[in-house]
Amino acid sequence: MAQTMFDPASFTQNSCTNNNEWTTWFDSSDPNFTQGEHEITKHIQQLFPGFMCPDPIAIEAQTVTDGSPTQTGDVIRLTKDDGFMCLNQMVTDFKTKLCADYKVRYCCPTSSIGKPTIQTIPPVISTTRPTIANTCGRQVITPSYQRIVGGTEAVAHSWPWIVSLQSRDHFCGGTLIDNRHVVTAAHCIDSTNFRVIAGLHQRTNINGPRSQILGVQRVFVHEQYNKKTEANDIALVRLAQPAQFNDYVGAICLPGPDPQESERVTVAGWGVLSENGNSASSLRQVTVNVMNNQAQQAYRNSFDVRQQIGAGIPNIGGKDSCQGDSGGPLMYNANNQWYLSGVVSFGDGCGAAKYPGIYTRTSAYLTWLRSKMNTP
Repeated sequence: MAQTMFDPASFTQNSCTNNNEWTTWFDSSDPNFTQGEHEITKHIQQLFPGFMCPDPIAIEAQTVTDGSPTQTGDVIRLTKDDGFMCLNQMVTDFKTKLCADYKVRYCCPTSSIGKPTIQTIPPVISTTRPTIANTCGRQVITPSYQRIVGGTEAVAHSWPWIVSLQSRDHFCGGTLIDNRHVVTAAHCIDSTNFRVIAGLHQRTNINGPRSQILGVQRVFVHEQYNKKTEANDIALVRLAQPAQFNDYVGAICLPGPDPQESERVTVAGWGVLSENGNSASSLRQVTVNVMNNQAQQAYRNSFDVRQQIGAGIPNIGGKDSCQGDSGGPLMYNANNQWYLSGVVSFGDGCGAAKYPGIYTRTSAYLTWLRSKMNTP
């Protein structure tokens, strides 16, 4: 009986030959009833740069007692790019089953082991580098690429365009598209009596050294927004004063290319960590897949693929935006730039299997956005 698991699935222990070799085994986290058990490739590259490579050829996973992952009864996923994930705590029928403890190792080119991969945490940040014009969707601080509900804490300030809309506390997210305008959801807006906090990581640390507290001059809610169906759930906030762009605050690009079915997209926010749970204390992120077909089946007449995007984890759930993430960005990376593909709108629960989160498709509203941006 096989005692191990590989990605690619056709790989074996003897496949790592010639100018390649296996790394040591890594066990970077322990299982728990909150998040399950994760051995994430990027995290391991950050923690053990002297023992890892930038681009592994394959990954092997076992339990820490050298058992086969497929014999544990856990809900598991394994890819060399993302790593190993036990998702029991994100699947309804498995929430009470504690994941086994796992370890992973990677097949790497011998010459690349110990070579730099990604920035370690905390990143080294230049505070004197001038801001370059026309660099929307590019950040100085490298984000984590780990796979809100079932997500992970973001690297501080790695999503410099994300802002928090706050009255007494955070109530919705938003996204800077230039230094005077924030895109958010229409259902977030009922007045101008709120502040926009840019450069924020810890939700309540609005007076921190990187934060900018910005007033609101005017809001534009889409004229055809429907509170019942959440159609046209988009709004534009004009700031009372321009945001100061630097290494911690910047703008995302308006779309360009739209993500296609099954492509990966990223959501980030300070929303609750589970349905009816507590708000996140720091910015969190999750990578999900475009699931328009599943969204059409789940929501039927409430979903219009021309104006909305569905996204989640196929057949598993557990990773999604949630209350308080509303208005925040659905982000898509193309040609090393990040685009605002969607705005967090609604869903059935938080991370519910077979019910993807629904996002307003930004590309359908470019004419509307530009019209409002040019309105005095």
